[in-house]
Amino acid sequence: MKPATKTAMLLLFSLLVSRSTPGQCTSDVNGCAQIVPHFVKFSGALKSLEEISPNRVVPIRFVIYSSSTGGTPLWQEIQNTQLDAQGHYEIMLGATESEGIPMEIFASGEPRWLGVQALLPGQEELPRVLLVSVPYAMQAENAQKLGGLPASAFARAGVNAVVPAAPIAVPGTGVIVANPTPRSSSAQDVTVSGATVNTVPKFSSGSSLTDSQITDQNGMVSMQNLSNILFADSFPGGVAGAVTACPSSGCVIYAISPSVNLNLGTIDSGSKAVTIYLGPFTYAVNQVTLRSGLKIVGMGMATTLQSVNGNNPVFVLPQANFSPAVNVLLSGFHVKGSAGNTSEDGFFLDTSSSVSSGLWYSSFKDIYIDGFAGVALHIRGPNNGWGSLTQWVVFTDVIVIRNPGGGNALRMEGGVFELRFENCQLDGRAPGDGTNIYVGGSTGMTGFPVSIMFEGLVSQLAAIAVQIDGAENITFHGSHHEQLWGAYQVNNTHNIWTQGLVIEDSLFTSNVGVNNGSGFLLNVTTTLAGGITFTHNQVWGSPDFVVNAMNLSSISYQDNWWIGGTNVAPTSGITSFIPPAPTINIRGAHSVGLSSSTTPITTIQSSLGPGEMVTLFASQGPFTFSSGGNINLMGAGSVTVNGSITFIRNDLTQGLQWTPVSQWSPIR
Repeated sequence: MKPATKTAMLLLFSLLVSRSTPGQCTSDVNGCAQIVPHFVKFSGALKSLEEISPNRVVPIRFVIYSSSTGGTPLWQEIQNTQLDAQGHYEIMLGATESEGIPMEIFASGEPRWLGVQALLPGQEELPRVLLVSVPYAMQAENAQKLGGLPASAFARAGVNAVVPAAPIAVPGTGVIVANPTPRSSSAQDVTVSGATVNTVPKFSSGSSLTDSQITDQNGMVSMQNLSNILFADSFPGGVAGAVTACPSSGCVIYAISPSVNLNLGTIDSGSKAVTIYLGPFTYAVNQVTLRSGLKIVGMGMATTLQSVNGNNPVFVLPQANFSPAVNVLLSGFHVKGSAGNTSEDGFFLDTSSSVSSGLWYSSFKDIYIDGFAGVALHIRGPNNGWGSLTQWVVFTDVIVIRNPGGGNALRMEGGVFELRFENCQLDGRAPGDGTNIYVGGSTGMTGFPVSIMFEGLVSQLAAIAVQIDGAENITFHGSHHEQLWGAYQVNNTHNIWTQGLVIEDSLFTSNVGVNNGSGFLLNVTTTLAGGITFTHNQVWGSPDFVVNAMNLSSISYQDNWWIGGTNVAPTSGITSFIPPAPTINIRGAHSVGLSSSTTPITTIQSSLGPGEMVTLFASQGPFTFSSGGNINLMGAGSVTVNGSITFIRNDLTQGLQWTPVSQWSPIR
């Protein structure tokens, strides 16, 4: 801005001038607004102009603000203003608009500031001037109204009108309106037969009032019952009471009010389809029985279910035949084990003694589980076969933190079918502390898990991330592992095969598989295992063993990426040692040891594809290949190997044939 000495402005602010000032307005339409324009007389002076000639006309912007500096203009106009020889002028603010300055600018009663700027080069807005008085015209127009309302808003009392016993005051005016709502003298007076504080009344007949279902207490509006919509704070027993009151067709229960009973107690919805919404509170819970159509939805980590059930599990299945729980949804809450528990399970989905039961077509999403000394997620199948299964269940964004020295984060034992675990984190507390995930059989059971998929699994801080003890078609895709003595262990204590285990596209950090020479990424300690694939994985460090296997032909190990140190860890059990025969099966192996034999080999069976190679080593003496079958010796009838030979799976010739690309013989 210009210095104050150059921008001095003379303010002669008068309270309003009107082109028409009648003593009152009797019009009941909009005539008053037209008769009383909102003009303000304003006088000032421009002293900073280099040249001021008499009768000079200068465009000036007039702006009203809510503060002395800065802020957004509330109103503005531009007037071509005539100056005298000293730069003085006098104008009517609002003259450029038919109704003058909008009245609402001054409605709040807060101070208003006027800014003036000559619209000439180099001219800035002058220091603002405080408007210290509300213009007369705006007060005058308000005087034409009652409580801010025009006369047309009020009706005359009829001849037969009945005046209410209690007059009504117009808020903020001090005016009493004796009869704001006329009615016929034939109408009956309204009586109140009974009323409850903070309850909105309703007409129970034409002339009496009673309580409605709507309450308004301290700004909290609630409804007692809308058929199948229940509010748990309306029941002394909270959610459990609302479940009991729920219609047989099902209901939605809201337990999100601060006044709700936070003791969930024991919940069993029976045959009712019940949806429960929980608020951002900590709820005490004994046990929840998962029934068809049950949905419990919280607000993420803001909603906590604190078990008070000792060593008994929190979530269970009904122990009855032919009663699967279907379409269950659990989402958005934190489950904590009972204080001081020594063996409590968080979820115990047990079908070991039932027929055609279990949890079907259901979802667990955004659930955090900790504080359980037993098993956090415990899924147990039938004792015999697969007559009662938990199946077709998806677990998404489930996080489990095991207790130190506690049970598994996830335990699937016996018959289980088609479960999916997506982006789940199943952790222990420290390297060497227990097993995070168990998949397999159990004592006295003949069933085992089938078709289980883990995608995006994080499992860390344990002795073993995953133990598999009898299963079929188990896939781990895109897993992440840290701080583990061993990552995957396959063993056999229940005489059940493990078939079709895939570990792919996963990351093993440098602190996985390091345990004083006994660490591993994959350890197969049984010969009852086959079809195991360890492929496309990233290994950052140098584990004690990458893969160690007793079944020498059970592993397909290929296309893994070493990112760690230059010292590649030992890999045991990858090279298959098999006796020569007319047909040999190398499965997915890329290196195979052959014992000495004079029996010619004519066919190599394998799961390797076109372009993949295998190297065969003479471990105890020479062996022979002959043309025929799927071996193409490029015109030779036979070849004897006493070192090594490498074949490529060739699809250029008819069918997939094995063609030699190199041979090495010992130097004599």
